[in-house]
Amino acid sequence: MPLSRSCFLAAVALLLLGTACSSPADPDEVQQALVDEDYLTADRWNDGRAEVAFYRVERNFNQYGQPADQSFLVGTYLVKHNFSVGHMTKASDEVAGEPAFKYALFYEFESGSYQYKRNYVTNARQRDLRPFKHSFTSFDWCSNEYREFAFHMTGAIDYLERSDDYGNEQARYVFQPRAYPAAELPLLVRGLDFSDTETRAFTVLRPDGTFVPVDARLAGRDTLQLAVGTVPAERVRLEYSQRTPSPIAESVDSTEMYWRGTGPERRLLQIESGSGSYRMELVEHLRTAYWEENLWSRLNRIAERP
Repeated sequence: MPLSRSCFLAAVALLLLGTACSSPADPDEVQQALVDEDYLTADRWNDGRAEVAFYRVERNFNQYGQPADQSFLVGTYLVKHNFSVGHMTKASDEVAGEPAFKYALFYEFESGSYQYKRNYVTNARQRDLRPFKHSFTSFDWCSNEYREFAFHMTGAIDYLERSDDYGNEQARYVFQPRAYPAAELPLLVRGLDFSDTETRAFTVLRPDGTFVPVDARLAGRDTLQLAVGTVPAERVRLEYSQRTPSPIAESVDSTEMYWRGTGPERRLLQIESGSGSYRMELVEHLRTAYWEENLWSRLNRIAERP
């Protein structure tokens, strides 16, 4: 029996409503739901200073993955500033930007005749840690090397790699919400929101343009005995579906454990691989406007530059 005109219109309305309800969520909302915006936008980041922290890395393999004990000091800093995505650089009086975090991790180590100098810098939107730009520089006696991800607001990601010995690459990828360069994970773990769930999921973007799923779980609470003293901590377990690059371990284990402080800063305290083959532990930290003062005289446990 044919449908009446009113029934037909009602059916069309129901179909359109179902389509609207099943449409994908806004990418910014998807991004923001992963992290704690109140933590990321708190007033503590507006004091005109940077968080500077130093860590000791211990691992039982070398840069080629061969068995060898290595130990080196890692420096980091985290500072709020304004970043211009259109120009892919820090904003200035002439260039407008939006609030962002700049997170840097850097170190040197020696191996045989070689000396390795590595530097990772990530700029991410303050309110949800969406990456804006990530860059890596390295010198190892063989070559200078530079790699870059530029995350455009159009949804495109431009990848660039330049070196004297290791080849040159250039590619364009499509952005996915909740995707991050590997070197941003220490900052991301601090920002993860576990207030209404014990699990979170995101992906790591690799240089070849593939996205590796990662599951994060709030695994419990501990009290750590560190050089800075006895510190209460939350334990966050990461499980990777595939190998991804690591800023401290060449490539990650299938699982890693992160410990973040329970105080308002949620300071990164320690990272350890599931196999125990590498770990990174906090040695000393301070807040400083390092661009205006010489911070080295204020340190008690660090006597060398990373």
